[in-house]
Formats: sequence, structure tokens, C-alpha cells
Amino acid sequence: MRAQLGKTACGLALALVCAVASAADGDLDTSFGANGFRLTGISDGYSNLPAGMAIQPDGKILLCNGEGVYPVLDFFVARFTADGDLDTTFSFDGKTTIDFGGNTDTCGGIAVQADGKIVVAGTTEPDGDPNADFAVARLNADGSLDTATFGAGTGKTVVAFDLGGSNADFGASLALKSNGKIVVGGYVATATDGTDFAILQLNTDGTRDTSFNLTGRATVGFNLAGSTTKDDTATRVAVDPQGRILIAGFADAGTPGGIDFAVARVLASGTPDPDFSADGRAVIAFDLGGAGGSNGDGAYNVTVQQDGRIVLGGIADSSSTIDVNQDMAIVRLLPDGTPDASFGFGGRTTVVFDLEPNGQDIALATAEQSNGRLLIAGAAVSQSTGAIAATLVRLMPDGTPDASFGTVGKRTYDFGQSTPSGQLFNGIGFQGDQVVVTGSLNAGDTSHVDHFAARMSIDLIFANGFD
Repeated sequence: MRAQLGKTACGLALALVCAVASAADGDLDTSFGANGFRLTGISDGYSNLPAGMAIQPDGKILLCNGEGVYPVLDFFVARFTADGDLDTTFSFDGKTTIDFGGNTDTCGGIAVQADGKIVVAGTTEPDGDPNADFAVARLNADGSLDTATFGAGTGKTVVAFDLGGSNADFGASLALKSNGKIVVGGYVATATDGTDFAILQLNTDGTRDTSFNLTGRATVGFNLAGSTTKDDTATRVAVDPQGRILIAGFADAGTPGGIDFAVARVLASGTPDPDFSADGRAVIAFDLGGAGGSNGDGAYNVTVQQDGRIVLGGIADSSSTIDVNQDMAIVRLLPDGTPDASFGFGGRTTVVFDLEPNGQDIALATAEQSNGRLLIAGAAVSQSTGAIAATLVRLMPDGTPDASFGTVGKRTYDFGQSTPSGQLFNGIGFQGDQVVVTGSLNAGDTSHVDHFAARMSIDLIFANGFD
């Protein structure tokens, strides 16, 4: 299984037997799909990081990722019914592809408008040419391209930043504002051959919104002291209830291999928010590696809680040697961008699976339950066997593991589709009192990737937190 985020890759393939107790919190809901999950059935999926998922008001589930044989890829979009079947009212068989004309088109974000139309975003990149651009498309509710009202009759729009260097502009994530405007987050090459966080804002018809930084485009550079590459890479974007844009990822911290969590908040005008960490930018280091370690810490998702606090999930390298030992890492910030001292240790906590010593564990998606507990979806990797287990974690509101969930707050899942097994969760959301995850897995062998949706029963009855 291949997984890509621009220049950042995570290889996938592993064997794990997961014993799942019956009738426990987090068990697969066997009334969904086939024994709790459903594959899309494609033979040439491509696992892009990040990927997109959304749940419609009627409970239907959308996922967005890639399809094809690298480097020839298209956006792939699938829709499942609320009960986990492919939705035949969507492009006849529940799935469709979108080709932007570049050889490598990868989808990272998906969202549903109030009128039921579906917006997807990512990157289009010509084969062998680093000059990539942001790519956005809109589908009608039936899966056809919205050629009537989006993208000047094409249903698609491509936007370049072209600030210099390789002119490689990668769209990674998508969010919608309450007024219908479309926000795409990613990162772009600069004239100094580094990269900056980048935000694109479009009007509802796909044209650039000139009320946002005059051109509909804005960039944020962290340029931390000591950094030589100036590589700041955004992975996820979100919009808070005030309409401010949060964009998260990782920033080059300057030391060999040093990378830190990074998040910025931008006002509706496209300018940095001075009420967020003084200059609109916050950097959070775990630095668990010590001398000789890489101290590679980075965020792969961002969630705004009901009370306005901000949760970032990703990885932290805890190895003190050149070997990598990545753990799931979670950060919570107050609305002003400072670490939340009531969460974990100084606003930070880690979760370790370690299927083998120095294993790689990564948080790829987060969601908040109505009682304030956090669900974190991702993967645990065994490099020696090539196996990958999909993982789900639940934390209490203070960041401690929820002992009522799995084993000390942790569960692993193996869908038994290949040997060695390989699956990951890269999207999470709620469907009533159940949690839905989407992801990618090796199907049949480690070279065949498919995408899937799964549903678990989660205890949400005691929403006041006294369960």
C-alpha cells in the first residue's frame, strides 16, 4: 500500500491478529456493510495522505482519495448508503473519478454543501513535472460534475500560486464556510526552494474570492530560527464558528531532522489573526528524541471542539537514535493558541501502540464526542513485518486514556484482506450514536489498495460525561 502527502510518504503493509471482544465499546457494527465494513471494490486504489471523508445529513458516507497506478492517478469519490452499501444513486455504482488533465491527480478533502452538492479538493501534477497546482471540483448530488454553476462550465477549477522554485503547489484539505465559500489548505513552493502553508478561498461558483487577501490566496511561513530548508508543510484546514481559518501541519525546526507541530489562524480578510499566539502562528514541540533523535513532530489533522479549543493530532518521534520510533501525538490549544495546561502534560499527550519495538504509530483523524471525549483514528506500523493495523483511541477530556474503551483506551482492527495485513483509518465522523471511519487497505496482496468505510458502536448515551 502506498501513501503520499506531497513529499512526505508513509509505506503500508503488515500482519496483525486483532481479538475483538463481543458487544464492547468500539466493536464493529455487523449491521453495516459486510460484518461492519464495506470496500469500494476498485482494483487500483491509491492511498493518499491526507484523504477526505464526509457524512451527509441523511447518514450517507462520502470518501475521497486516489485511483490509478502511480504516477497516473485521478480523484476517486465513493458514496455509501447509511447502512454501508455502495449508493447506486451516485454515479450508478456508488463511485466516480475526476480527471484534471494532469497525470497525477490526488484528492485530499471532501465536503457537502447545504444544497447537497459535493466539493472535492486536492492536487493536479503533470507526470515528471513538479509544477503542481491546487485542484477543486464540484459534483451534483448524483455524482455528475456540476458544469452548470461551477468552474465556468467544466465543474472543475485549477489554481496556481507559482511563487517560484519548483512552483509545486499541493492542495491537501478542504473546508466550507457558513456562507458557502470554499477554503482549500495546502502548501506551496517558494522562490527560496522552501515551502509555506497556503490557503485558497473560492466563491461558490469556483472563482477566486478577491475579498480574501485581494487574490483569493494567502501564504503563511514559519521560517523558524536555524531552519535551512524553510519547509513548512500544511496537512489539514478547518473553519471555526467565527469563520476564521485554521491550517495545521509541521514546520522545519532547523536541527537535523527537527520538525514541530505548526498551526496558523487567518481572519476572513486573509491576514494572520493577532489574537492567536500574538502573530497568528503557533509552534508546538514534543522533542522526545533527545540527543541523536530526529525530533520529527508533526500534525496531520486539526479539530475545533465545541468550546472553541483546538485539537491537533499527528506524530512525535521518541527515539534517541537515528532510528525512528513514532508515537501518536495529540496537542490541545486554548482558543488564543496557547497550550491547554488542563490537557495531558502542558497541552500534549502521546499514545503508544508499538506493535514491535520502535514501531510507527500515527494519528490521522480526530473527532470529539458530545461528552467531550476524543476519538483518534490512525494506524500502527510494524516495519520488520510490513504489517499495518488500523487503530482507534479514546481519550478523556483531560487527555488521559479512557479505560472503558478497548485496552487502556486503545483498539486495533484487522479486516483480514491480505497477508501481511495492511489497513489504516484516515477519516472519522459520527452517524447518530455510532462512529464511522474511512480508510485504505491492502486487498488480496500488498500491491492492491482499496478504500473502505466501517462503523463501530460507541457509547454516547451519557453525554454529560458521567458514564
